[in-house]
Amino acid sequence: MKRLIITAAALASLFSAATLDIASAGSRTVVNQSGWGNGAAISQDGSSSVIFQTQRGRRNDVRTIQRGYRNYSDTFQRGRSNRAFTDQLGARNEAVIGQEGSRNYGEIIQTERGNIAGAAQMGSDNEAMIEQSGSNNAAATIQVGSGQSTSIVQNGGNNISVVIQGRR
Repeated sequence: MKRLIITAAALASLFSAATLDIASAGSRTVVNQSGWGNGAAISQDGSSSVIFQTQRGRRNDVRTIQRGYRNYSDTFQRGRSNRAFTDQLGARNEAVIGQEGSRNYGEIIQTERGNIAGAAQMGSDNEAMIEQSGSNNAAATIQVGSGQSTSIVQNGGNNISVVIQGRR
């Protein structure tokens, strides 16, 4: 669904696993996985870092941790077991998770101020969690079909949350 509606408006083929640990300013990491085992773990320290992760295939899995200022994380998963996790510490970070089909999960945790997070899940067992601390946060979750569940926790001021769910 065209990048899963770019994860709801706020929101190198590898075979088995990719693990990256990058420490610098302005890093850009792209992970594309198609196939069976899947998996990925990425950690970036610095400012203005960007991560694009795409998984199409079977067992899926992804973890992302960024430390710094002005980081962006984009995760898209299609097919089978899915999972995702994003943890960003710093100010003005953005993270989106898009999942389509099968077991799903999601989760975005951002700390500090000015963060934006989005998660969209279309089909299967779903679950999405977004937790942000600080102020000026915004979050959105769209779930359509199957198990569904959501939890958005925001602390601080000027927070906005949107949850849209479909039917089972």
